[in-house]
Amino acid sequence: MKNMVRWDNLTSPQIKRLAQEEAIVLIPLGSTEQHGPHLPVGCDNLMATWMAEQVAASLSQKGIPCVVTPSIAVANSRHHMSFAGTISLSVEHYMAVLADYCRCVAAHGFHKIAIINGHGGNDAPTQAALVGINEELGFPVYYAPYYKGDLTVQPETLETQTGMNHACEGETSLALALDESLVDPMYKTLKGNPGYPLEAENKHILTTFHRMESHTENGIMGNSYAATKEKGEIMVRRFVDGLVDVFSNPQVWQQKV
Repeated sequence: MKNMVRWDNLTSPQIKRLAQEEAIVLIPLGSTEQHGPHLPVGCDNLMATWMAEQVAASLSQKGIPCVVTPSIAVANSRHHMSFAGTISLSVEHYMAVLADYCRCVAAHGFHKIAIINGHGGNDAPTQAALVGINEELGFPVYYAPYYKGDLTVQPETLETQTGMNHACEGETSLALALDESLVDPMYKTLKGNPGYPLEAENKHILTTFHRMESHTENGIMGNSYAATKEKGEIMVRRFVDGLVDVFSNPQVWQQKV
């Protein structure tokens, strides 16, 4: 069935009309990388795309036109390359791809663009890339990790951690909410190292680049065993509602670079 919020389901004239209607464009940003023994390597991309499509559908129902581009499924996952299945771009190439993506969208007349991210490893290169992208385009392209759509739902919902780590209670719960068949039942017995090697890193006093194996032997950071579909459904609803509230605000789209 044709999905009217998906760029790749629409005809060229339909996309042209959306630009004329000053539609919001959401770019899902994911990764292709290991997510422990129990989650698919496309987990981050699946989540970012799912969240973006729900946000776009909700905005459209409110009379605010919105469309979701094809996702960027391979981004910055260098730190996961020691685990099978990971595919990563170099940081420099990823930033160039993102810039080309935004240029193409803007070239068709769109001026309201937001990147819906599903992978923490994309944070630094995306924010760096946006310096040049925004200056070139002349309007702000926003960066919006879906898991920041609601800043309180994770500590209120999760039982063994306060926020998203990797292939953990939070991420596994979200995957269960998306499609239980994507999650190997072994998740009920799995856990991984909780965080970083140094306390100063856990407190975010120090930051640096680490390969994933320096954190965890099995690719998990957090407690997969505590995940439930119900927790995932609660988080999804509040993440989506929070992003819809933000993007519904006209002032967001009136800002200057």
